[in-house]
Amino acid sequence: MKQVAIIGAGLAGLSTAYHLGKRHNNNYIVFEKEGTVGGLCRTVNSKGFLFDYTGHLLHLKKDYTKKLVGRLLKGKLRKIYRNSWIFSKGVYTRYPFQENTYGLPPETVRECVTGFIKSFRSRKKSAKNQSFYDWILEHFGVGIAKHFMVPYNTKMWARHPEELTTLWLGGYIPKPTIREVADGALFDRKSGLGYNAFFYYPEKGGIQVLPDALASACGNLKLNTVVTGIDTKKRKVFFSGKGAGASGEACYDALVSSVPLREFILKIVRNVPEKVRKAARGLRYNSVLNINFGIGRKRISDRHWIYFPEDEFIFYRAGFHMNFSGRLVPSGTSSIYTETAYKPGDRPKILNNRKNIIKKVKKDLIRAGVLNNRDKALVTRVFDIEYAYVIHDKNYETNIKIIRDFLEKNNIHAIGRYGNWEYSAMEEAILAGRDTAKRIGSN
Repeated sequence: MKQVAIIGAGLAGLSTAYHLGKRHNNNYIVFEKEGTVGGLCRTVNSKGFLFDYTGHLLHLKKDYTKKLVGRLLKGKLRKIYRNSWIFSKGVYTRYPFQENTYGLPPETVRECVTGFIKSFRSRKKSAKNQSFYDWILEHFGVGIAKHFMVPYNTKMWARHPEELTTLWLGGYIPKPTIREVADGALFDRKSGLGYNAFFYYPEKGGIQVLPDALASACGNLKLNTVVTGIDTKKRKVFFSGKGAGASGEACYDALVSSVPLREFILKIVRNVPEKVRKAARGLRYNSVLNINFGIGRKRISDRHWIYFPEDEFIFYRAGFHMNFSGRLVPSGTSSIYTETAYKPGDRPKILNNRKNIIKKVKKDLIRAGVLNNRDKALVTRVFDIEYAYVIHDKNYETNIKIIRDFLEKNNIHAIGRYGNWEYSAMEEAILAGRDTAKRIGSN
C-alpha cells in the first residue's frame, strides 16, 4: 500500500484524493494552507452576497465529469445558455466579436469583414513557432485584430500577443466561417459558437459547493497547514500548522502538487539543480485584481459577462454572479465582478493604489451604462489573484520540459492549472486528478 502526499486542496488535489480513495487501495494525506478547500474555485459570503473568485463556470464536455459533478451535487446543477457581450465604440455587440459586428460603426464593420475574407482566402498552414499575434492576423484579418483581438488580449494577458505562442489555444477561441461573419455583420442574432456557448453552475452556494462536495468524500485533510519543504531523496514532506501536533514531517511514496509550479520549485523543493531553478525562474504569468460589488438595486443587467477591449476601461471583463443563480444575492439586489490584469512586477503599485482603482472601476461601470450615479455599493470585496494566467511564451516548452523531467525522476506529479503550468479549466483539473490517481495506483 502506497503513501501519497497531496499538496493543495483545489479541484485537482481533491480529485486526486477522491479517486485514490474510491478506486485505488492507497493511503493519502492532503495539505492545504488555507482554512477552506477549493483554491481559486472558492466562494466568499459578504453580508449575504456570495462572490466567487471571478467567474468560475463549469464547461463540462466529457460524460464522465458530467456524471461525477451531477452525482456530487445531487442533481442541483443548472445548465445555462450564454448571454455575453462586448462593449466597444460606445455600443454593445454580441460575443464572439468575430461573428457579431452588427451595430458597430459602418467603417469598423467594413474593416472587420473585408479583413476576415482576405485572411480566409490567403490562409496557409500555420508556422510551428507562430506568435499568437500572427495567428490572430492569419485567422481573423487586420480589422478584427485591430478592433478586438489585439487590444482585448493585450489587456487580459498584460502583454502584447506578440509575446505569446499558440500552445495554449486548444479550442478556446471560436473560428467562424465567411458566411457566419457576413451574417453577423448584417443581423443581430444569438450565437452558439465557442466552447462556452453554455455552461453549468450550482443552484445555490456558489462554486464553493463543488470542492466542498469533493472534500466531504475525502478523508485525511489537513487545513491551515503549510508545506515548508520537500526532501526528494528521503521522500519526506515537512509541514507547519496551527496548534499542538499540527507541524511535523511525513513520508511519501508518491507526491502530488497543485502548488504554482514556479513557487513549488523555487520555494518548497529542496536541493533542486540550478538548471531546473533557472527554468522555473523563466516561467511567466500575470495577476488579476478581482473587484466585486454588491449593488442595492435589482437586476442591473440580464447578461452573464461583458468584454471590454478598449484601454479607457481599466478592467478587461465584468460579470454578474446573480445571473448565474439568483440565490447568490439578497432579495432586491445585484452583484457584479470585474477583472483587471497586471504584471507581477506591478504588484506593489497595484496594491498600494487599490482605493483609487476601485473608484476608477466604479466610474468605468457608470460610463458603460452598467451602473448609474444613484447606485450604492452595499458591499465591496477585492480578491488579489497573484497567479491568474500562465504565459506561454517562446521559452515555455524548453523550461517546462526541464522541470517536468526533474519531477518525473523524483516521482512528483504536478497537476492542475498552476501545478502543471497550463491554460486549462475546471473540468481538466478534475480529470487530471482522476488520471493521476490511476497512474499512482497502477505503478
